Parts: sequence; C-alpha cells; structure tokens
Amino acid sequence: MNIVKLHATTSTNEELKARFRESALPHLTTLYTMEQTNGKGQQGTTWISEKGKNLTFSILLTENIQNLTPFLINKLLSVTLVEWLKKELQVQATIKWPNDILSVHHKLAGILIENNFSGKLLTSSVVGIGLNVNQETFENLPRAISLKNITGSAFDLERLLIGFLKLLQTNLRDPLRVTQEYHRYLYKYNQMTSFKSSKGFFQGIVKGTDPDGKLLLQVNDQLNAFELKELEWVY
Repeated sequence: MNIVKLHATTSTNEELKARFRESALPHLTTLYTMEQTNGKGQQGTTWISEKGKNLTFSILLTENIQNLTPFLINKLLSVTLVEWLKKELQVQATIKWPNDILSVHHKLAGILIENNFSGKLLTSSVVGIGLNVNQETFENLPRAISLKNITGSAFDLERLLIGFLKLLQTNLRDPLRVTQEYHRYLYKYNQMTSFKSSKGFFQGIVKGTDPDGKLLLQVNDQLNAFELKELEWVY
C-alpha cells in the first residue's frame, strides 16, 4: 500500500492522474492532502473542505477491475465506504444515488471516479473521495455533516485512511459480491421520494438501478429510468 501525503494540492485526482501518466504506479497508490484548493465533485462541481480537518484523497485502481463496468466500480466504492463507516466507526450511512454518502439525511462524503480504457477494456480507475471528518461548521452547505458532528469525537485522519484502504483491498478480491450490496444501502430504496426535473417536481418510488447506472423510479405505476443530469433529489 503506497500512501503519499501532500501538504497542499489543487486536486488529488488531477495530481494522481499526472503522476500515473509520467510513471508506472502500483495498485492502490493513494494521495491524500491537508489542503485541496480546487477539489472536484460530480458534474463539474467543487468539493469544499476546511484545511486540515477532513480526508480528501485519491486512489489508483489497476487490479481486479478489468471485468467491471464503470457503474460496478461506482457500486464497489460506494458500498465499501458505507460498510467501513458502519463496521469500523459505528456510523450508519446510506448511498444517495449514484454515490453521495449520507448520514442522518446529510452529506457525509462524496466520490468522483475517472476511468481509463483500452478499447472497451477498463484498465485503471482514479477514485477521489472527500469525507467530512473533524470540520464542525459548513458555511453555505446546510446539507453537509461530519463524523465529529455525528459522534462528538475527533479522528486521526491517516488512521481513518489506512482503515478504509484495508477494507477496499479486501473487497477488491471479490468485487461482484460487494456490488450486490448496493441496493441494500441505497437511500430511500422502495420508498416514495420527491424529485425535481426540467418538467417540475414529481414523486416516485426508488426501485434501484439498471446495469448502466440509471436510477429506476416507479412513477404512476410505470417504471422509468433516469440519468443523473435528468433529475435532482428533494430531501
């Protein structure tokens, strides 16, 4: 397990991708930083994190992923993060499709995955994770929460990182088993939930996901599949 600590960087994903382009790096090479000045979120958003308070890191995956699709990679990382929070920290969490990690209906962590292919074969993935750990207030982010908010305790960042990587290493030995747990942890699974689309607000029952990663909603007794950009959760 190759862990590199950086004092500061613009984006751990960008830094890890640049290093991987320049030289061969071992599987599970991980970069983490005390300060990320331009962290990346889903759909071009920015991940905002207070300096030295949270875990912002990126992991290189090159082994045991060749038979996985991008959405299976997403499932694997999301489930691993939720399992680790539950087993190691006794923190209950769910996955808000596709990969926001919620606890008590607030965002605790986010995942950004960037994949590389050779033809149709997945050759490597760079997985960026932001986990709110010791930060106590989130200005202009009313739906954010941290481990300290939940538990009242402060945590050692590197110890948390090593614990998560150990579970990921274990789960990568049997990734398909892990991905089957995704619906078990899916936020609002089989529940009526409110959403907003370009057509306005509507309600649907969350029925899971299809193999391509679309969200399946039962709306007026009809099953519909939605892309990420087609709707937003109202919660």
